[in-house]
Amino acid sequence: MPKDFLERRDSAVEAMRAFLKSSLHRRAVFLLLGKWGTGKTSALRNLASEMGKNVVNANLHLAKYVKVRNAPRYMWRDLLEEGWRQLFRQLATGDFIIIDKVEIFYNYPRINFIRIAEEECTIEKGKKAIIGIGGYIVAGRIYFCDDEYDLGGASDWKGRLLDLNTDP
Repeated sequence: MPKDFLERRDSAVEAMRAFLKSSLHRRAVFLLLGKWGTGKTSALRNLASEMGKNVVNANLHLAKYVKVRNAPRYMWRDLLEEGWRQLFRQLATGDFIIIDKVEIFYNYPRINFIRIAEEECTIEKGKKAIIGIGGYIVAGRIYFCDDEYDLGGASDWKGRLLDLNTDP
C-alpha cells in the first residue's frame, strides 16, 4: 500500500537534505522523479523553505529569458540552453539550486538538460542541484513526462534519485 502524500513528501525532503550534506557523488545533481500529483513540488517547496531558498520554476525563468531577448523562434533552442546553463553558472561555489517545472524541455529533446546540469554542477565546481522531474521509470530507464523521452538509466543515479511513483 502506498504511503500517503505527507509521508511521501517528508521522506523526499529527508532524502534531498541527505544529498545536500553528502560529498560522495562526483556528479552533484539529484533527481526527484514522479508523475503529476505525487508531491514533487510540495517536497521541493518544503526543502527550499527549510533551507532559506526559493524554488526556481524553470518554465517561467527560461520563457522570460527568451522573451527578454526578443529572438525569432529558430533561436529559442539555443537561448533555452544558454539560459539553463546560466542558472548553474551564477551559483556561488558551495551553493545549491532547487529547480521545478522543467517541462519546457519536452519540446526541445535535443537539449540534454540533465547532462548540462551535471556538467555545471560537479563536486569540483562545488555546486549542487535538485531537479524535480515529471516522469517515471520503466525497465530501469528514466522517462521524462508522458512520452518516450529517455533520460538514461536509473542505475546511473544510485543515491541521487528518488522515485515518488513507488514506495521507497
